[in-house]
Amino acid sequence: MDSIRFFSCSSLPQDIILKISSSLQVIDLCALSSCSTFWRELCGSDILWEPLFRQRWPLLSSFESDGDNTLFLQTQTNENSQEWRRFYVMQHKEMASRASEVIKYVTKSPATLSLEAGIYLHAVETMSSMRFGFQDVELFFFKANLSVLLNLIGLIYCIQHLKPRREQVVDALRRCGISEQLVWVKWLTLGRWSGGSRMRDDIVSRQVSLVDVVTGKEETVLRVLQRGVVHEVLRVCISTVDLACAPCSSSTIRNY
Repeated sequence: MDSIRFFSCSSLPQDIILKISSSLQVIDLCALSSCSTFWRELCGSDILWEPLFRQRWPLLSSFESDGDNTLFLQTQTNENSQEWRRFYVMQHKEMASRASEVIKYVTKSPATLSLEAGIYLHAVETMSSMRFGFQDVELFFFKANLSVLLNLIGLIYCIQHLKPRREQVVDALRRCGISEQLVWVKWLTLGRWSGGSRMRDDIVSRQVSLVDVVTGKEETVLRVLQRGVVHEVLRVCISTVDLACAPCSSSTIRNY
């Protein structure tokens, strides 16, 4: 009987192995690195981790100063260096901490079932200042066990600041199991003038799914969500329950 020869990937030239490994996602790369000492060393190469870092955080050209930790991403990439994996892990932990801060800010609101525009838009701007990438939003805000209000805040941030392809956002919502999550959006608009007198303020309450906000089926709702209280819109609030029966007048506007 002819002897059976077993083919080992480690027998390939290192540049070929790196080329193949560069097609892996982070979770797969980490799993591969646990197979042996050879793979642990190879999967830690800067050749693999620098593109992963820059793809996840395109807005970051360098680490910002956080207390005593100041790291500048000026490391020269080569197959023997493993600095970029360390940078990636550190930044992932930092973004997880920042996401926790945003979530705590939102959930500390006395009204846990609804949020005024001032609160959720402040959370969106805070996320912008923290430079969240799309994968950060997917990991930390597009979670099925979070309130749909937090899902929506992450969604508004993506649309308003990251501007990814619509298909990319829809895929992420479906992958995370939140695409059909429903949220109530209610806004109060200033009554129009007619015949020298102002008509009554108009109240609009609409239930929408997250995926409909993305796909353009609810463009009016999206415009209201992004603009908040401005011009003719006196109040905007989002909720997990129907606010149709709740009072909504200019006298109940809260400033933040």
